[in-house]
Amino acid sequence: MERHEKICARRWMLILASGVVCLFVGVIIQLVRLHIVRPGYEPPDYTAKYNRLGLRGSILDRNGIPLAESLPGRIIFIDPQDPKLNSPLVDRDTLPLDIATVTKVPQEEVIQAFRRTESRYVRIADTADETVISEINRRRSAKTDRFAGIGMTEREIRAYPNGSRLCHVLGYVNAEGEGVYGIEQRCQEELKGQDGHVKTSVDARRREIRSLREEDVPAVPGNDVWLTIDNNIQYILEEALSGALTEFNADSGIIVVQRVKTGEILGMATLPSFNPQHYGSVTKNLWKNIAVSRNYEPGSIMKVITVASALQQGVITPKSTFDVGTAGIWYYAGKPLRDHAYGIIDVKTLLAKSSNIGTAMIGLRLAEPAPSLGFPHEYERLWHCLRAFGFGQRTGIELPGEEAGILHHWKTWNKLSPTRMTLGQGIAVTAVQMANAYATIANGGLRMQPYLIRRVTDSEGNLIRETAPRVLGRPISKKVCAQMLEMMQAVTDPKQGGTARRAALEDYTVAGKTGTGQIPSNGRYNNTDYTASFVGIYPATAPELVILISIEKPKGRLRQGGSVAAPVFARIAGPIGRYLGIPSDKPKDTKKGR
Repeated sequence: MERHEKICARRWMLILASGVVCLFVGVIIQLVRLHIVRPGYEPPDYTAKYNRLGLRGSILDRNGIPLAESLPGRIIFIDPQDPKLNSPLVDRDTLPLDIATVTKVPQEEVIQAFRRTESRYVRIADTADETVISEINRRRSAKTDRFAGIGMTEREIRAYPNGSRLCHVLGYVNAEGEGVYGIEQRCQEELKGQDGHVKTSVDARRREIRSLREEDVPAVPGNDVWLTIDNNIQYILEEALSGALTEFNADSGIIVVQRVKTGEILGMATLPSFNPQHYGSVTKNLWKNIAVSRNYEPGSIMKVITVASALQQGVITPKSTFDVGTAGIWYYAGKPLRDHAYGIIDVKTLLAKSSNIGTAMIGLRLAEPAPSLGFPHEYERLWHCLRAFGFGQRTGIELPGEEAGILHHWKTWNKLSPTRMTLGQGIAVTAVQMANAYATIANGGLRMQPYLIRRVTDSEGNLIRETAPRVLGRPISKKVCAQMLEMMQAVTDPKQGGTARRAALEDYTVAGKTGTGQIPSNGRYNNTDYTASFVGIYPATAPELVILISIEKPKGRLRQGGSVAAPVFARIAGPIGRYLGIPSDKPKDTKKGR
């Protein structure tokens, strides 16, 4: 028995020794494989670095309503080369439908993404929807590989809650996080945030070991930009402008609302528009804000500036008269100028009936040399008058791409220039320039800096900077302004035959002017392409707002400013005035139905 036990003991010792030898041999083989056969192999990394998004600041209207805001979100992408797609558990036929259902992306787009095998990652959507994100994570974390070929990466999502509203003022943010056009570009440095990060240790399941966290750099959100724009007013403008473009089959349109006393822009609508979140779906020319970037010949709305300048320079008085003839045509420098005013007219009638001949005669008086006033040369004084109102120079509004308009130097003018520029031909302006010029008349002659940014605050609401109203100059006196406002009311008075009688309001008196500017093409004017305009000041007895409406290339029977643009003013000015609480300046017995 002892002998049998000794044999068993030897056998077990042999087995144990063999096991130890095999273990050492295995270790040696593994070391050889790792260090000789697989040089450069690195052990698993148990450190991790997580990014913390420093979200871009918001753009808000004057009342704090978000117009653009950033949300923590994900880029959703398809990986056509994902090895998991070869798993027998994956149903390649139903997978695109499953992904489309979860991500809310059209199934055809998902299918096309899978077909692009030349790309490792194909972006199909951006989302900040937590339901979508959590559902993708749930399916990807399942033990099976059925939900393959889809991935996500963290990123900031720039959202525009109102869609295309105010798009040209706001601009957009491109894929690199840079603002393009509008306030997004102008305030890029103030809006952008600074990302933070966490550097830490993790276990084998990539779970953080918080006690071993090495770095913790907090994210810094960007500043918030508050605009002078009122979102409710902007809605009114864009609805009315859209209706006008449809009604008159016009190419484009602009409406600008400016507060007279401060220069604040309360609304700026330009159509056609685009959705800043999907800026790539339209042509690049639609990104530009034509209210500041388009130079156009204004037509007869320039006559107000001509008359105001002439009154200021003393070459006419409100009682001055002009014999424009009875033929409806006048020749000067060998060129005809047509009119629809006849006989002897005064300045008020000139404005009310928009007399071309009468305005051209005033232009010639302003073009005469005035050595005693410091203008010894012909044309020089008229050029300085136009410059004093801001034409031929940028207003400085906080929008990239602003044009200066076109006002050639007086030394390049010819004999015909004073009779045409004063009518709004041969001179080009921007909509903001013209609105600001009318606001100058409404403001007693003080030309204010038009502006869009009301203030900038940090993410905690602390004030960083604030815009104060700024006076740029005084081209005309308070007395001349009062005279102009009284005469301009005839333009909207049906009893005086004004061209803008359709702009009359029930609650407010209106001083304004229509314009029907011919659009030059290939150096010539035609009888089909016009810019129909109206600029109104109200209440005329105590001005608060200026509204400019410009409709480009209306088609059909009605193409004049009084028929196309003036009714748009009437539709928006009353509701805006009541919304802002502007008191009526009309006696009750003159209002309709009272």
